[in-house]
Amino acid sequence: MKIIVSRFWGALILLFTVRSLTVHAQTAGGIQWGTKTLVRNVVPDSNGRYGSQYARMLQLKDGSWLMGYTISSGKRYDKDQPYGPASTGGLKLEISASADRGRTWTVLSSISDPGRDLDNAQLIEAPDGAILLSCRSVRWQESYILRVYRSGDKGLHWEKWSVIDSTAGAPGALGHPDKGIYEPHFYYLSDGRLAVQYANEKHVVENPSYSQIISEKISSNQGHTWGPEIWVAYEPGHPASRPGMPVWTRMVNGQYISVYEICGPEKCNVYYKISSDGVEWPVGLGTPIPDQLGGPFVLGLTDGRLVVTSNSNHFSISDDLGKTWRTVVSPWQQMLWGSLYQAGGGRIISVNSARRPEGGNNIQLAVGEMP
Repeated sequence: MKIIVSRFWGALILLFTVRSLTVHAQTAGGIQWGTKTLVRNVVPDSNGRYGSQYARMLQLKDGSWLMGYTISSGKRYDKDQPYGPASTGGLKLEISASADRGRTWTVLSSISDPGRDLDNAQLIEAPDGAILLSCRSVRWQESYILRVYRSGDKGLHWEKWSVIDSTAGAPGALGHPDKGIYEPHFYYLSDGRLAVQYANEKHVVENPSYSQIISEKISSNQGHTWGPEIWVAYEPGHPASRPGMPVWTRMVNGQYISVYEICGPEKCNVYYKISSDGVEWPVGLGTPIPDQLGGPFVLGLTDGRLVVTSNSNHFSISDDLGKTWRTVVSPWQQMLWGSLYQAGGGRIISVNSARRPEGGNNIQLAVGEMP
């Protein structure tokens, strides 16, 4: 499959002037929200005014930041002609950079796979300085690939690096019920191996059947090849439960926490579970987090506190490694596919796919302080 990588040089580099939106400072349980910054606002297009969505950030070792997110700059691949592999349509990924703590952002590159939808970008920096980007690449109900791209120049150029998992069939064969794979999230284990968790519907056709589970794979060569599948979140006797959208991190006590939604009978409430090594996970669906619903993200602060947010637009803090949670103020009117990052001390960044009046979404970030 051909890759199209677009770069913007010289006067063609698009520098987004920050729109700082001052909001009244709010505090509750230790978060004080200051300003919001508009990162990326894609002009309305022929694809339902999609805009930009699902942003994930990465702070590099040099202190600068990268952000990957999904854009629609043309037709949907299934509405393009000719339909099939020759289609040029589909959702794309765009990568932007900031050298001033997120105040301004420059578009560096974009990645597309013509005739497919790319989404769910997530970034991680390898020990050798390379940037790895995982994402889903989809022809709906026909072909699903969890792809890894690699950049050796901090996001300017990208190459296909590996496939985490995949499944394919004739058009429509992977539907009714769906049999896709989605939402990969990288994390480095304490022994230096790269691991990834993702949502997996492939086991729905097996006996026993699981509508969806959280799977994990581990790489011993920086994401170039992947080991066997590990089952992270599932419940024997609960075939309709759908754990998905995992995000995980290592806590200060050395244990790993994975946070995810569970749709189906659990109605997309957010749950978590803990592993001592990030490899062996207890059987079951885990423990619910109050007030959180759909599309969660967990941040482990260097002082040991955990912060979780989700599409419910609530922020939850745990001071005891997940045993208890307290709900605090959000800077957003509505949150979609949000993510969280620590930017030194108690400073945190909340990234949101914010709704816009003309339809679709744009990428914004808000800065908060936690004493």
